[in-house]
Amino acid sequence: MEILGSVEVFLEMGLIFSILAMGYYVSYTILDFPDLTVEGTYLTGAVVFGLFVANGLNPWLGLICAFVSGCIFGAVTGLLHVKLGIRPLLCGILVSTGLITVNLVGVTAGLAGDFKAETTSIISFGRDTATLQDAFLGDLIPIRLKSLGNIPLRMLVIFLVVAVVCKILLDLYLKTKNGLLLRATGNNQQFVKMLGVDPGRSKIIGLAIGNGFAAVSGALYTHTADGVNQSMGIGMVVIGLASLIIGTSLFGKVKFMAPTTKVMLGAIIYQACLVVVQKLGIPSAYNKLIMAVIFTLVLVLGFKAKRKNGGVKNAKA
Repeated sequence: MEILGSVEVFLEMGLIFSILAMGYYVSYTILDFPDLTVEGTYLTGAVVFGLFVANGLNPWLGLICAFVSGCIFGAVTGLLHVKLGIRPLLCGILVSTGLITVNLVGVTAGLAGDFKAETTSIISFGRDTATLQDAFLGDLIPIRLKSLGNIPLRMLVIFLVVAVVCKILLDLYLKTKNGLLLRATGNNQQFVKMLGVDPGRSKIIGLAIGNGFAAVSGALYTHTADGVNQSMGIGMVVIGLASLIIGTSLFGKVKFMAPTTKVMLGAIIYQACLVVVQKLGIPSAYNKLIMAVIFTLVLVLGFKAKRKNGGVKNAKA
């Protein structure tokens, strides 16, 4: 039963962070834009969703609004870069820094009507609070599977459904004309300009999508944390990048698998590694350090794989 509990944990977290990783796939892999905004928009999505749930509003509508909020602030990052010429890293730092205040004011204003951001910084879900699992297909799927260690089956199904829907929608978008322009912008901006299309527009759209996905990931995470706290966004860049690189490195040669599928599997594998390390008895206070170490190893292995592949290509040329 202890093993089942561990599987439940890394599946839940893996599915949640796979959405974040898919968003980072758009900004980092396709656009080659190191976006730090996700640390702010991840929490923004959690705050927006948390306010919907805490005020008794439809949680699925809250999830959609969380996505929209992430898109808005992702677009702001894009506008700072495209219209004002600010470097990508600085754009992310500026927006994520500003979101610290925005998220804090959002919590206090949404719960107590206090715009001074001094009343509270936490949104807590009570036992009777209606969340996504309470508004999902009624009783067709049991909340918990008692025969397998009381695993929260309905929540796992919800996370899986949301992650798969995000993956399918992203895959479909990347096959459209705008999606192809997005890919072209990341590969060769000059070519896009020759087509008479503004590459800046594609960058703004791509960053909006990436941060929208980050916000959805933050919204889903509130279920495992039973609420929202202001430290939730810390380290999201590391998780997103690590998941992305693990997936693309391990499954890079699997041609029949879509990149978004590889990223999803990478997120699940990364969370499985964290669970294994924790099972070795290492205190939870070391989680961020462990994440950094695993990410460093992933980067080293990823760079070695790229050099090897690059050497093969050069040799063939």
